[in-house]
Amino acid sequence: MRLLVPSIALAALAFAQTAAAQTVALAPVSFSAEMQTELEEELGVREAEVLQDAVTRAVSQALTRRGASLAETGALRVEIEILDADPNRPTMEQLADQPGLDSIRSVSVGGAELHAILRAPDGRVLEEVSHRRYDYDIGEAERANATWGTARRAIRQFATKVADAYVAHAS
Repeated sequence: MRLLVPSIALAALAFAQTAAAQTVALAPVSFSAEMQTELEEELGVREAEVLQDAVTRAVSQALTRRGASLAETGALRVEIEILDADPNRPTMEQLADQPGLDSIRSVSVGGAELHAILRAPDGRVLEEVSHRRYDYDIGEAERANATWGTARRAIRQFATKVADAYVAHAS
């Protein structure tokens, strides 16, 4: 049993070094056509940057924690699309368009649906990652104390899945 533990530790160290040697390029986060329309017509184009920043930050942090080195070009390329996102609280645009809304008391079921493609340097699709998470009911939504509370939770969960997929293909 004693010999097994050092062997496992050496194997884990070798894997971690292999994963650390891989570079990953994150493509700019895009939106589905439906989500882009919703941003332009209802939520506000300002929210696009908020969501893109949240996704980029969460995925970058998750990949870095798993040993990835981020660069403009890399051994792996991650392409991310936000398919849908619903806020828990009204956005600035919604508050301006609908004066009856209240930034604190108006609550709705929120969440997000995201999709990523991990590509090899030659363009081959190595893996696709999808994640969808929404509040189950208005009671759950009320606990989200930020405009994009549940969407940010979905984004963090998605980032973990992307990092897991990276580790699976980093060796």
